[in-house]
Amino acid sequence: MNEITILKRNKLFANIKEADIPAMLKCLGTRRQSFQKGEYICMAGRTEPAVGILLSSEAQITKENRLGDAMIVGTIRTGDLFGEVYACMGKSVLPVSVVALGKCDVLLLHVERIIHTCQSACPFHQQLITNLLRIMAEKTAMLSRKMEFIAYKTIRSRLEAYFYDRMEQCGSNEFIIPLNRNELADYLCVDRSAMCRELSHMKADGLLDYKGNHFYWLKKDG
Repeated sequence: MNEITILKRNKLFANIKEADIPAMLKCLGTRRQSFQKGEYICMAGRTEPAVGILLSSEAQITKENRLGDAMIVGTIRTGDLFGEVYACMGKSVLPVSVVALGKCDVLLLHVERIIHTCQSACPFHQQLITNLLRIMAEKTAMLSRKMEFIAYKTIRSRLEAYFYDRMEQCGSNEFIIPLNRNELADYLCVDRSAMCRELSHMKADGLLDYKGNHFYWLKKDG
């Protein structure tokens, strides 16, 4: 998959003609960088915030606590946008790190060139600003949902709340979750081993069935 095809699928470029993307990239002053597996794409406390788009492979967002232990915040996959929140906040350095999980190509954009129209008054700039605002709003809504999930005290109740949300989005009792077990445990702020045990208990209790990330909710409400 070439770069333009990947970018066209990114929400930042929604409603923008594919033929306009090369000129847009030039106007935005983008730069492309490559990273080997294990290298830091961004390092907390050192890297200046920028809007990034992962063009290949996967990367992981991590944050260290005061003891130096790294917590996985999320996983970035090919085509995903990252760093836009911190870039828009105007911070001098990032509070999180992004580590390459494989050989990665990354496209970096200056946020100032996105949110401020250029002297040429390129017609796509207003659409870019609209797209960026929509992305920020969606991420705010996602964070709000996460806070609702982790407000529950037990692992089972957090899992149930998350699964009900997935079922509502899919409109079915059969659904696929976009997270692996490590990512799901980090997302719900629970221990992975304890969460996997609870999933086994829920399966044994006849609440659900699953194979990998494919789940079937069996519990009858009411």
